[in-house]
Amino acid sequence: MDTNQHKLLQGVEAGIITQAQADLLQRLWQEESATEPVPAERSAPMSKFLYYLGALIVIGAMSWLMNTAWEQFRGFGLLAIAAGYAAVFSWLARYFRQKSTVLSGLFVVMAVCMTPLGVFGLQAGLNLWPYEDPGSYRSFYRYIRGGWFSMEVATIAAGLLSLRFSRIPFAMAPIAFTLWFMSMDIAPLLMGPDYNWNMRKQVSLVFGLIMLAAATVVERRQQVDYAKWLYIFGAIAFWGGLSLLRSDSELSKFIYCLINVFMMLCGVLLSRKVFLVFGGIGFFGYLGYLSWDVFKNSIAFPFWLTVLGLAVVYLGWVYHNKYEAIQRFVRGITPQFILTLLPKDRRDKQ
Repeated sequence: MDTNQHKLLQGVEAGIITQAQADLLQRLWQEESATEPVPAERSAPMSKFLYYLGALIVIGAMSWLMNTAWEQFRGFGLLAIAAGYAAVFSWLARYFRQKSTVLSGLFVVMAVCMTPLGVFGLQAGLNLWPYEDPGSYRSFYRYIRGGWFSMEVATIAAGLLSLRFSRIPFAMAPIAFTLWFMSMDIAPLLMGPDYNWNMRKQVSLVFGLIMLAAATVVERRQQVDYAKWLYIFGAIAFWGGLSLLRSDSELSKFIYCLINVFMMLCGVLLSRKVFLVFGGIGFFGYLGYLSWDVFKNSIAFPFWLTVLGLAVVYLGWVYHNKYEAIQRFVRGITPQFILTLLPKDRRDKQ
């Protein structure tokens, strides 16, 4: 006897309901359970995995996985294909809007990802290249060229427009990804024919900082976690540009280490693992440089590193036990304008 049937029997015995009413309720529950979908807590993880996997396959098929055979459609043929795909995905997004927020949002993202292909086809058909003819569409994901700029602007515009119709964090992914590409392709447009790789690294670093600043603003104003992807690609652009700016100065290398430590602290403050990952890579990269180059003949260096590691562990233990006191101290010395920049839930934790 299941729980519902037992409760109905108790109700009949207590005189709360009649046996006929109990039979009707039991029949109603049986009919509902027969048509009831799989519980969300069991089906959701696997369903979302399949949704995202399928969406990534589609996006990959129409972007970096396209083969050379597609070059025969160069021009308006590619525009027609991209428009057709986008129309179908938009219709599917609307169809699933009331059925599945995740699935509907992914179809919106797939439609947005058709934008660079469509713009490329339009430009190729009209032979209209504001900066240069960048070559085949496959090169968009392989080579850094100023000719991609108009495709990137159109994709970002389409992505921003799509945020009105997609309420999943992944909707920001094509925007952030394209901004990262733009950080590399914009250098030839800004610097002209005299640009070099060092300038490109500097542009990437500055562009990454702008993306990270935008992420903090978005995080404070939006309930959906759109900021996640801006943080990811902003960190890639900033950290990548910073790490590639090589210098023979030991002071510059030490400052690089401090910046990576600061990134890890930001990761803790903002609860964003991407800062911990890249900051950790940079920090341990600097330790590796010290071990393999600066102190390669030093017997004591590994021992001092061990002492440093144990000291960090001890600091973690002190922080754990004196958390409230440390938080009050940090709040007291932190300028108010910095605290107001944090998202509300982060401010509440401080």
